[in-house]
Amino acid sequence: MKKSNAFLIPFISFILGCTLTTLYVVWQDSNKPKYDISINKNVEDNDPSCLRMYHYIELYADSFDIPKQYAYGIANAETGYRGPLHWKYNHKQTSPAGAVGPMQIMPSTARWINGDKVSVERLRSDIDYNVMTSMKLLRYLYDKNNDWLLAFGEYNTGRPCINKYANKVYNYEGSQHHFD
Repeated sequence: MKKSNAFLIPFISFILGCTLTTLYVVWQDSNKPKYDISINKNVEDNDPSCLRMYHYIELYADSFDIPKQYAYGIANAETGYRGPLHWKYNHKQTSPAGAVGPMQIMPSTARWINGDKVSVERLRSDIDYNVMTSMKLLRYLYDKNNDWLLAFGEYNTGRPCINKYANKVYNYEGSQHHFD
């Protein structure tokens, strides 16, 4: 009788652990934003990165219902993007923390929000994918926090907060037509 009880407790613990893990994964997946992204692209891969940034920010800000001022504010705060005439703009930046590309997305965040296995190189070089990921993440953070400042702070730090970064993005008024 004691042998069967010794086996039963670990077995029940194992089953309970598996059930709780499954419920957590299902809950996490159900909280991911689901959007239909069907955007008509009319920009070429060989266009200057400043023009491609402008195009994709315009498209994805509209698609995810992000005020354009905030979308441009993120791009400016993250990589210094100043608009479609920012001819010297470098979109292939990497932060010391490991965030990459024009909107400085962490690879693990991109993989989670998009449910794919994107490479660091694609995240760094594919402006379309990077901006789409950023706007999708920003929409998720806003929906979660119901506050733009908290969403910007979480975009920056990984936790909802109001910091200098959040205020910079919130108050961004940069010209989209800055001449270099």
